[in-house]
Amino acid sequence: MIQSKFCVKNAPQSVNEDAVPISSLDKADIDRLNQQALSCLIGNRRQARRLAQMALAAAQRQQYARGGAYAELNHCWLSYYAGETEPSCERLRDYFKQTCDLEGGMEVAALQGAYASRRGDFADAEQHFLQARSQAAQIPDSLHKFMLYARLGVDALNRGDTQDGPRNFLLALDIAERFGSPAHRVNSLSNLASSQHDLGNDEDAIPLLVEALDIIGTQKLKYQQTIVSANLAMCLLATGKPAEALALVEPFYEWPEEDLAVRAFLFCIAAHAAILLRQPEKALQLLLRAEDYARRGQDLEEQMHAWLVRGKLDLHAGQTAQALASLTQAHSLLSWTRNPFHQQQILRGLADINAQLGEWQTAYGFLQQYQAAYEASSKSARASRSLMRNLEKEMHSLKAERDKALELQAARESENVKLEHLNRELAHQILHVNSLQDSLKEQAMRDHLTGLYNRRHFETCLNAILHEADADAPVAIAIIDLDFFKRVNDTYGHNFGDEVLIQFARLVEGQLRGSDMVCRYGGEEFCLLLREADSLIAAHKIDDIAARYRQLLIQQAPHSLTGCTFSAGIAEYPRHGAGRHELLMRADSALYAAKQAGRDRACIAGATE
Repeated sequence: MIQSKFCVKNAPQSVNEDAVPISSLDKADIDRLNQQALSCLIGNRRQARRLAQMALAAAQRQQYARGGAYAELNHCWLSYYAGETEPSCERLRDYFKQTCDLEGGMEVAALQGAYASRRGDFADAEQHFLQARSQAAQIPDSLHKFMLYARLGVDALNRGDTQDGPRNFLLALDIAERFGSPAHRVNSLSNLASSQHDLGNDEDAIPLLVEALDIIGTQKLKYQQTIVSANLAMCLLATGKPAEALALVEPFYEWPEEDLAVRAFLFCIAAHAAILLRQPEKALQLLLRAEDYARRGQDLEEQMHAWLVRGKLDLHAGQTAQALASLTQAHSLLSWTRNPFHQQQILRGLADINAQLGEWQTAYGFLQQYQAAYEASSKSARASRSLMRNLEKEMHSLKAERDKALELQAARESENVKLEHLNRELAHQILHVNSLQDSLKEQAMRDHLTGLYNRRHFETCLNAILHEADADAPVAIAIIDLDFFKRVNDTYGHNFGDEVLIQFARLVEGQLRGSDMVCRYGGEEFCLLLREADSLIAAHKIDDIAARYRQLLIQQAPHSLTGCTFSAGIAEYPRHGAGRHELLMRADSALYAAKQAGRDRACIAGATE
């Protein structure tokens, strides 16, 4: 069974003494644990690991494949941040594809792209990110899309794309403000600031980092304090303030930080500051730690950073030949990371060292490259400041337009066409920002009252499922009609009737497998699709749901109701029909027979026709 591939061996029944017992967690609890673990990936990875372990163990116990898959996905992200070897994602990718889970498929592609980008394989990363973008365009905004945009921003900067990097970080920031926590906002602000620093735009970088540290202070987000402080220290170094930079990062030498790349970055900054403060012995000890973390984390950018700092330390010690070798190593990694800020320092260092060695032609060549890089960086800094101002204006305009569009959509459903046109206009203003359009597409597939899929989307999926179905793997369809529902509306009112529909929808959802499907078919009618189930299996499932429905207590002050029943008609593919229309017609005929027989029962097509 596929869910067994997404479970840990010897999973604990509880994570610690205060944890909820695994045996008490249902599918909805497992989904919430996975969502909380995803949220904690940004600001508290220890907590994320604890929650992911709970979700994985509970999914194993419940045989809940979807919950296990998302828990495994969170573990893969934790492995990425810990600098561990890339895990195989083939089973996860195939599972999400098989279950038509676009959100899961998008995040697997983003994870594979992140690993490819980190090892410098930008062509492979681009293919994965293109796939993730394509899937993201078909789903509403969520924290999963936040993760995607954050990785797209990092990948763009690694490739030297100074336009797309900040743009994606701003998109992540927009999602963080709507769906995330203060930790997600801090992450986006820190990434934005780092991108601006790399482009020479410390004017915008420092205020962003100060704002992020203010949020950390008020919200007590200690797990993000390391990276934000290191980024601010980097800006202070660039503006000639090494003492302030060193004082800022010193408290974090032994701070709990699982991301090896972050630790490597922090110690590189500290070592660089110590060199500028003429503390070579201290700088060497800090650099050794930075090199160790960069090597263990397999992070090429920080390996390059460490070689750059070692070159500066060698030069400070008067070891010109060693400095040349170190900077040459750093230069060899520029083709992988393409960081503009580091590029300038390496090129200028190589020019100065070759000049000291009397290699004037080589020095002149590096000096020309440095000058070109410096001019390009100065130009990109000006362009970046302009881009930031324009993007901020566009984002503000987007938010205002989106809010207005949502109000119109809620007030008048007939305005959907106009709203979709507005979505296209907004998407044109800010590339890749299509959250409103995605939300509207999702709403168009859902029944607004119960949250279930609507009839149109259900029948579309049914066509595709029947087209792909194997004749040896039957598919069962059941149409359910709530008995005497009009009487409920007339007696208790339509609000109570709506509550009955909502409670019934939640009941049915809780009894289905991840591969099954349920929709509100119309009024008080619902339709179920059960994969790899014949009509007898479907009848047993319907009987189980009927028993639970009879016991369900529906309350809405001042009324309450229990003992409710329904009638159902069941048809089986391909036994009762080879196509959607024929199958639904046979199920509807069986439903009619169930009603004629006195209601409160399920009939199978052919048995009463």
